[in-house]
Amino acid sequence: MKVLETEIDFDFYDAMQMKKFEANADEMSEKIKRIKPNEMKQSEFVITICEIVEQGFNNIFGENISEKIFKGKKNFKLCIQAYRDLVKARKQQEKEVLNEIEGLQKEIQNISYNYSTERIK
Repeated sequence: MKVLETEIDFDFYDAMQMKKFEANADEMSEKIKRIKPNEMKQSEFVITICEIVEQGFNNIFGENISEKIFKGKKNFKLCIQAYRDLVKARKQQEKEVLNEIEGLQKEIQNISYNYSTERIK
């Protein structure tokens, strides 16, 4: 998966990696929802958003990955784009997983039909 210009090795098919992703992505979303931008200076808002996104990426992909992705910058646009890249990658692999499940279900139906006792009669 690519986030901004950084290639990240992550497998949404792996149950343990997915579990880590789900827990931390939900936490990131909740923290972002609780921010009240109208009650903050713009610089405080940007720093808060960036810290949430950076910590979320570190929790999901490993410590210091945010340094590799953001190169020490606290840039609102970069943080939002990185978060969007993450969501986009997740949606793409979710689509692939659902296609795999549909294919498996069809195969199971075919097997069940081909070996059913009613068909054999």
